[in-house]
Amino acid sequence: MKVSSSAVLNQDMLEKWEREFRIAAKADDLAAFRHHLYRLNLPDESELLMHGTILLVQACCAYASLGGQSLTGFLQLQKYFPGEVPDAKYAFTFDLCGKGFGRVLVPGKRGVLDLADLYGHPWWEYEVCGYRFFCVSRTDGKDLSRDELAQIQTEVTEDLRFDYSEDELAFWFSDSAVKGILQVELHDVYRSDDED
Repeated sequence: MKVSSSAVLNQDMLEKWEREFRIAAKADDLAAFRHHLYRLNLPDESELLMHGTILLVQACCAYASLGGQSLTGFLQLQKYFPGEVPDAKYAFTFDLCGKGFGRVLVPGKRGVLDLADLYGHPWWEYEVCGYRFFCVSRTDGKDLSRDELAQIQTEVTEDLRFDYSEDELAFWFSDSAVKGILQVELHDVYRSDDED
């Protein structure tokens, strides 16, 4: 089986990104991740956040590659220190079904982050699929504005509803659990045979 040159290039880019990401996290002793988790009122599991972030970025890259998208811009956004990337406006932080966390940095438009694909993604080593909730925060530490909250809710709804109907997936938004942060919780909708 012949492997395309673009697949090899993408794999090389991903491996280079992961090396640099791990070096930056180790040099900081994961302090930035501890602060991020604290800000989101999540458990101090910075090692899990680092590992989950690597898995999450790999998954995003896989879906982007399937869609024929370039990984260059996306990987350039995925720095350990968000402040190093002026274009990275928001952090989407996922709870991977209680097994870990993952953070993806995005500009104003989500780009290659496909929430519906990630909701169905298998995390083989965790033996779970998808995520339970995610938080959206600004990378500059400021609170999300009312306009940003409305825009993000619209984008999230459009993304998820493109693949999942209301009969398949329920989700709701909260901007009161943690001040200045948007939390989105999801769960599958199960119908009993009696409802037919």
